[in-house]
Order: sequence, then structure tokens, then C-alpha cells
Amino acid sequence: MGFLAGSVSFSRFRVVGGSPKRLDDNLMEKFRAHAVGKQRVMRSDREEIGWIGGRHLLDREFDAEKNVILECLHFGLRIDSHKVPPDIMRAYVQMEIDALRKHGDSAKGAAFAKLKKQAVESAKARAEQEVKEGRYRSQKQFPILWDTRTDTLYFGSTSSSAIERLQSLFRDTFEKRLEPLTAGAAGYEFAGKSGVERRVESMRPARFVAQPDGNGHTEVYWSTRDPSSRDYLGNEFALWLWYTLAEESDTLPLADSTEAAVVIVKQLALECPWAQNGRAVMTAEGPARLAESRVAVGTGKLPRKMGMIVTRQGSQYEFVLTPESLAVAGAILPPVSEEAEGRERLEERVEQVRHLGETVDLLYQAFLGRRLSSEWDADLARMSAWLGGGKRQGSAAVIAEETESVAV
Repeated sequence: MGFLAGSVSFSRFRVVGGSPKRLDDNLMEKFRAHAVGKQRVMRSDREEIGWIGGRHLLDREFDAEKNVILECLHFGLRIDSHKVPPDIMRAYVQMEIDALRKHGDSAKGAAFAKLKKQAVESAKARAEQEVKEGRYRSQKQFPILWDTRTDTLYFGSTSSSAIERLQSLFRDTFEKRLEPLTAGAAGYEFAGKSGVERRVESMRPARFVAQPDGNGHTEVYWSTRDPSSRDYLGNEFALWLWYTLAEESDTLPLADSTEAAVVIVKQLALECPWAQNGRAVMTAEGPARLAESRVAVGTGKLPRKMGMIVTRQGSQYEFVLTPESLAVAGAILPPVSEEAEGRERLEERVEQVRHLGETVDLLYQAFLGRRLSSEWDADLARMSAWLGGGKRQGSAAVIAEETESVAV
């Protein structure tokens, strides 16, 4: 599965209450008790969820030798859906109506409504029976890596429905809660360790450019469902990173005394935080260098997807970052050492995933260190001047009419 081979995608969670201290058979028994297929009652949404062993879709075996790699647990979540496709359900209804009419029932008006209701009930009964027989069953698996050293869980999906099922099953199995490690949550955590949590609590989205309608919006629309959310900090981080790479240096010093070289590549998706002037999606080898990108960001759009190549401590990663959730998609990891064999290869791979997550965090913390300091006002002024220059390079009329642009 995903974390031990191929490209890697993940969202991350903090295990509230801490990870187990002993990764032994007692822990494996908890997985076995909640393995897929153990749930005898189907959920109301006709889904069954459970853990799988991590090797493949049908793996339901758990043991410490296989599932424990370094201080990490490698396993998976499987969601089995039992749903009749809408097109088939409509076909069943029509077939029932046709059958009733063949028996001489040519009702119209209210009588036809009654006939159709009878047909729908018959079609539902047929579909229910077929579901019980195992037809129309779909199975999806999601890889999981639980780093007990840092109480961090890597989940191989960003789907909100899959995350909801993960959190529910995790709580039922381990009596612990998973807290999403989004940009806002990471911001609060960083500020708490730095003793400046009140700055995060009182902050508002930065104004990088003058707003076109002059209304002075103070919220980012994709973060308004939770008033305490500061996930927009991730979008500001991506813009700050873009500015820093363009105007200062392509290598950033990090808090652990290492440094990271960063290049923005292949994909850059921008969106208006006030839901006024649409989206811009740029696809190119160097999307941040396109004139269209500078024009779009000059109108106030913020990055919502950013392709990156990051090199740190001799390891290079290419991936797409979703800034507000700090989720990673399609990450290409360095090749495992040729001399590594068997379990060594798995351990090296796990260390690469850890290193990638750590690198993203350190880059984000470099931004937070500026955002929460007295130097931020000066940074903001420089970024605003840079964005103003980008806007003058393009056509404001094009942006005013734009809903989505793609450059190749």
C-alpha cells in the first residue's frame, strides 16, 4: 500500500491522549476486533468500515512483526459500500411499471401515481435482496502510518467522508480522538510553544492587496465555517513562500539548522478569498513565473494548490501541497538505497515519509516565525509592493472577466 511503495499522499492528525507505549499483541488484538467484516450491523448509509492489515485490500491479518516498522504502525482502513447504482434503480422501477401495464393496468393521473409507488416499492425490494446477496459492493482502501514517536497519524486521503469514518473507527477502537493537523492547528501549536498564542487568537487575515469593491472583507470564505479556524495561515504561507523564492532566495534556513531549497513546479491554483473574482489554475513547468500568475495573485487571489520540489539534507521530494490543510498529494520520494534489502527497505521508506512531513512542518514554521513576529508588518509591506508590481504587468480587464484560466 501507499506508504511503503510508489507515490505518497496524506493528511495528518494528532493523536489526542498519546500513542500506545507498547506495540505488542495486545494492541494487535484491538485491530483484529475491529477488522473489516467484524461489524455485524451495516451502517445506515449501507457502509461497513474496518481495519485491514496493510499489504493489500483483502489483508485482515495483524501481527507486530508485519505491522510495526520502527516506532510506526502500518495498516489501512477499508470502506465497503453496498449501494445500487441510480441508473440501475431507475431501470428496475421502469421494468416494474412496464410489468404492471402488461397486466392491463393503464392508469393515469392519481391512479398512475399509485401504480408508480407500487413499482418503486417492488424495485426497492429487489435491490435490497441483491444487496444482501453481495451485488453492487464496492471496496476502497486507504493506507495509514501511525508514528507513535510523535503521536502523528498519516492518512492516505483528503476525502472528508473517509476522514469522518477514520475518526469514528479510531475512537471506537482505541478510545482516543484524532485532531486534524491543519495549518490553523499547527499555527496554534507553534504559538503555544513560543508563548504567543494570543497573537493567533486575535489575528485576522492579512491584506496583501486593496480589495476591488472597497468593502474591506476580513474573512477568508473557505475558513468561515469555524470562527476559531486560522487555516488561512496556510494560504498566506504559500504566498509568502512564493514571494521569498522570487525576491530573496530559493533556499530557506530552518529552525533545526538545516536548510531547504524550494522550486514551485507544474501546478498553481489560485482563488479569491472573498469569492468575488473566481479561480485561476496555472499548469506549466514553472507556473509561478507566468505573467498570468502574477496578474492573478495581484488581484488578491491566494494559493490553494502548489506544486513543489523541495530538497533538504540531500533528499528531494516532489509533491502538491494544499496549504490550508497542509495535505500532501502525489509525493515522489527518493529511491530507496540499492544496498537496502527486506525490512531495511521498509524502514528507510518510513523514515522518508517522516522526513517529508518534518520538512513541510519546518518550512511552515519558518513562515510562522515571521508572521507572529514584530517584523511581519515590514514583510507585509514588501509583499504588497511586489504584488502591486505584478498587477501592473498584466491586464486588469482580463482578470475582471476571468472565472478560470489555464496556461500550459
